[in-house]
Amino acid sequence: MKKIFYTLLTVSIIFAACKKEEENSIAAPTVGIVGGAWITDSEEITMHAVVSMGGIVVMDTTITEIETNQDSMETVIQKFWDNGDFNAWDNNNNLVDIGTWVQSGTTVTITTDTVIVGEIISVTKTNLVHTVEGTDNFTEDGLDYDVDYTFTANHTRDENGFTTNNTNQRKENTSWINKRRLMNIIKR
Repeated sequence: MKKIFYTLLTVSIIFAACKKEEENSIAAPTVGIVGGAWITDSEEITMHAVVSMGGIVVMDTTITEIETNQDSMETVIQKFWDNGDFNAWDNNNNLVDIGTWVQSGTTVTITTDTVIVGEIISVTKTNLVHTVEGTDNFTEDGLDYDVDYTFTANHTRDENGFTTNNTNQRKENTSWINKRRLMNIIKR
């Protein structure tokens, strides 16, 4: 009789464990970028730049820069609102960018004064890694710049969110990729 009891108990524990594991895997929520605020921990930008003057290449280089000092970052706090609004603040809580956002799979498109399309590499309840790839072509001081870049950022979520009553005026021509910053990196 004891053997039958232990056998039934063992089988019921196995079924209960399997059922609980199945419920957990079904109930596990998909983590998104809405909710809380994303605090930028680090940024890495890799650029391949070709600079020419009058059709003659004067520089062809690849540069990688990693930034971990929030004081040097243009955007430190980003918030993706449920209603599709996007806000970004600097490390002094000054609003530096506003716009809208939309997500399709792992692709996130942010529209401010520019359109930025990025890919979510990974997102958890507390961490986000995303990348933006692109090309920027511009002319300054008679030099033609052709820059291909990959920008990767690592963020930590502040689950309590970020709210501000700070109404500082939005800075003009700001985006995740700053042309002046690109030029300064290239000129070094």
